[in-house]
Amino acid sequence: MEISHEYAQNVVDRVIKVLGYNVNIMNSMGIIVGSGDKKRIGTFHQGAAEVIKTGKPLEITLGQAKGFEGAKPGVNLPIYINEKIAGVVGITGEPDEVRPFGELLKISVETMLQQVLLEEQLRMEQNARELFVDDIISGNFEENEDSFVTKSNVLGYDMRIPRVAVVLKIYGLNEEIYGNVNSHTEITVASGDKTEIMNHLTAQKDEIELHRRREKVLARIKQVFSNPQNMISCSGSNIFIIFYATKNLDYVKIKKEILDLIFTAKDIFEKYNLTFLVTIGSFYPGISGLKKSYDEAIKALEIQEQIKKTDKDKGIVTLAQDVSLEILLTCIQPEMLQRFKKQILCRNSQFNIKRHKKLYEALKSFFKSDLNISIASKKLGITRNTLSHRLEKVKELTGYNPRKFFDAMKLELLILIDEIGLV
Repeated sequence: MEISHEYAQNVVDRVIKVLGYNVNIMNSMGIIVGSGDKKRIGTFHQGAAEVIKTGKPLEITLGQAKGFEGAKPGVNLPIYINEKIAGVVGITGEPDEVRPFGELLKISVETMLQQVLLEEQLRMEQNARELFVDDIISGNFEENEDSFVTKSNVLGYDMRIPRVAVVLKIYGLNEEIYGNVNSHTEITVASGDKTEIMNHLTAQKDEIELHRRREKVLARIKQVFSNPQNMISCSGSNIFIIFYATKNLDYVKIKKEILDLIFTAKDIFEKYNLTFLVTIGSFYPGISGLKKSYDEAIKALEIQEQIKKTDKDKGIVTLAQDVSLEILLTCIQPEMLQRFKKQILCRNSQFNIKRHKKLYEALKSFFKSDLNISIASKKLGITRNTLSHRLEKVKELTGYNPRKFFDAMKLELLILIDEIGLV
């Protein structure tokens, strides 16, 4: 490990508060990278170079200091990390005075740097895991899938375990913050330089707050999906991707498992007043199968976002299988859908079911109730006769009878095309 200025200065500042003596940390080249005396940072310390060469502590008195470049009287001790000399720590002062603190200082600095090294390794490992997921969803494995399997083994992933893609999109994470930024921008136009500077600083503060929120949400999600075989990454500021390792492929059970896990993290959502949608792709084998599952989950999310605009009862956790018909429709060319729509509405080309709220709600409830008029009327809180009258009205306007299967199917497709906004 090469000791950087950032790490060294952080340790130095903490140690000086306790000891009250100036402390220097030198890297493996004998360069001072952390010091209570900021002027000495970046200068060569000959005494440290000697310690690195011999591996032994070196005490320098006031008289001897003149013979060592960049040195002052004090005690200098080697810093070992993973049984290798990584640098030197020195405490300034006459050796007889500061010697009692030397070994304690050495242990403290080694412990702190070891902790920093561990944190850095964990950070690098996490970055590697997130990049691995990003490569999968980007299709970067396609030229050499075998190398990706090898990489997965290095990262500790067992690719024999079945996984499905889970896409979690969070709403409200940054709207309020960016709303503040927009309002500051408007004020800047009408104000002077001082206001502009203040608004710029506030905008920076908002960005920091957004990053802090995002990191807390991500940490909570990782805590909830704690199985080390789960692959987790994020896209943008509010979309989180999880390749969920599952023991079975019963999609009803998978949906319940994920719903339970998501609600375990409801504390973080409530804290920031967040809402969310979750979509789950189907299982496909292999690394290429993970991308297929992800693509499916993303498509399901896009569909759910559109449907949510008109159907507030839609669930917050959705299987791609639940919207398979909608996904199929998105694969059809818009020209073909437009042609189908014209054919269905040949009797009344201006008819738009969503503009007839009561008829629209009657149809949706009737279809969701498997064409059972009794169940549908109870859900709507109206009488059977009222519902029957509304269904007859649909038949009158379109020429299709909602009570007949094939007519109902065409009307349902018409509704889905409009809800998804395909044409």
